Order: sequence, then structure tokens, then C-alpha cells
Amino acid sequence: MKTPLNVLSLREQVYEYLRNEMTTGSLTAGSTINLTRIAEQLGISKTPLRDALIHLEIEGFVTILPRRGVIINSLELKDVKNAYEAIGIIESSIILDCFDKIEPSHISRLDQLNKRMIKDIQNNNFLRLFQTNLAFHNVVNTLSSNPLLDKFMSPIKHRLYDFQGQSYISDWEQKNCEEHSQVINFLKQEKPEEAARTLKDFHWDYSVNEAFIKQFYAMTEQN
Repeated sequence: MKTPLNVLSLREQVYEYLRNEMTTGSLTAGSTINLTRIAEQLGISKTPLRDALIHLEIEGFVTILPRRGVIINSLELKDVKNAYEAIGIIESSIILDCFDKIEPSHISRLDQLNKRMIKDIQNNNFLRLFQTNLAFHNVVNTLSSNPLLDKFMSPIKHRLYDFQGQSYISDWEQKNCEEHSQVINFLKQEKPEEAARTLKDFHWDYSVNEAFIKQFYAMTEQN
């Protein structure tokens, strides 16, 4: 008999597999997941697969329809707008609340990751670019005394970029890196209010990024 730890590990592996299928475009928004096919493909029972799907439903990636299957949720512009607003509010508040915890090593790490993002843009490496971007924001986000804030944002950020394949807009990503640099400089100057304002009113402001957002999701719908 398998231990609960092994069952949990298997569920997490299936979850990561499904997320990867979404990221690479093998599973697309609006499509239906064939539980029998995936279970046979992975050589597992449907129990860990259902557990992984429940996790994905909680995070908003899929909808489980009783006796009808599982459908992968599409992401509408209103969802993107709501996500940007929520992330902007949370990340700016974390900057203000945790500024006294930010050390030179954190700022150095931010600078390093932002430079890596610039290289990712130059090398057209979208998948690493997204992971590097997550790591950049997590440098400060993980300083919060409330770990639920970062746990809340993580699936929202993944929803913004999953199903997008290799699509990205170089000019938009360069703009993001420039805003990252502004945040870094404000932190160096000990101006947390300005750093927070840059995140909330520019970096995560839907209206500021609306043209790029609409272009981005129009591109992904064509893929």
C-alpha cells in the first residue's frame, strides 16, 4: 500500500504535467480534457488525476462539469484586468510593509534577474523569461510575513501566461524591464513609496498596458 506522502507526490506530479501541457500549448483554452486518455498515457489511475484537476479548478484553470468532463477555462480581458488590479495592490503593499527587510543582497538579486530578463528577450527565450520574471517579483514578495499573499498571486500570474505557447511582445517586455529598473533605483534611493507607485500605477496598471495586453491575447488566439 502506498503511503499518503507518495499519493500526494503523484498528485503534484500530475498537476505539474497538466500545467506544462497548458504552457506548451498541448492543452488549449476551451478544450476538454480526456481523463481516460491522460490516465492511460501516464500509466496512473484516475484518482490522482481527479485530485490534480480539483487543484486546478480551485486556481481557476479548469471547470469540472459533472458527467460532462473537464473544460480548460478561457481567459477573458475582464479576468486580466481584475488580475492586474489585484497583483498591483498586493505587490505595492508588500514593498511598503517590508521595506525595512530589503537588504543590499536583495537589491543586487533584483538587478541580476532583470539583466537576465533582458538577455532572455534578446535570445527570444519566452519560457525562461516568464520564470525569471516570477523570480524577480518573488525576491520582495517572499519577504512578506503573510505567505498567503504570494500563494494567492502565484496561480493568478500563471493564469495570465499559461496557454500562450511561445508568444510574447518584445517591446512590452522591454518596457517591463525598464520599470523593474525604476523600482530597483527607488529602492536604492530608499524611496519605497515611489517603488510601490511604479508597481501599482504603471507596471500592474491595466489601462497603461491595455494596448499590449490586447495585442498579446489576440496573438495567442491565432496560435
